[in-house]
Amino acid sequence: MSAGRAFCGAAAAVALLAALAACAPTGPDTNPTGYLARQDEPGTIPGARLVVRGTVVALDNGCLMLDRDGGGVPWIVWPPGTMPGDGATADVAGTVYADGDEVTGTGTSAVLADLPGGNSDATYFGAQGHHCGADSAGVMVLDSIAHAG
Repeated sequence: MSAGRAFCGAAAAVALLAALAACAPTGPDTNPTGYLARQDEPGTIPGARLVVRGTVVALDNGCLMLDRDGGGVPWIVWPPGTMPGDGATADVAGTVYADGDEVTGTGTSAVLADLPGGNSDATYFGAQGHHCGADSAGVMVLDSIAHAG
């Protein structure tokens, strides 16, 4: 094999490896909230506001739902500033909410299509909502939340 062909072959191999490396995962999920969606501001998502009570339910896939005691088990869109906690938990201004926590708050009931981009898997609410089954379970958009009791 000539030196020129060897060089071209090596260059092609390096280019292929670089391309494959660019496609590989580079660490943790780049979505800062995982499957925990939140509003930008209270009331960003329109709808009549109501007092909400229920129990946080963590699904095996990491999604957090709200068992509304006979009113369904919709996917939760959390208040502004909410961040994922350890495991399947939500941290709202330093207060952690986890599976089994009884909560109260204010918010609105919605269907996934009511959320911006809710019909598309390529959007913030659509991708997370579809992963969490919100297209059939519904959505509870929370403006505020507190532990009940």
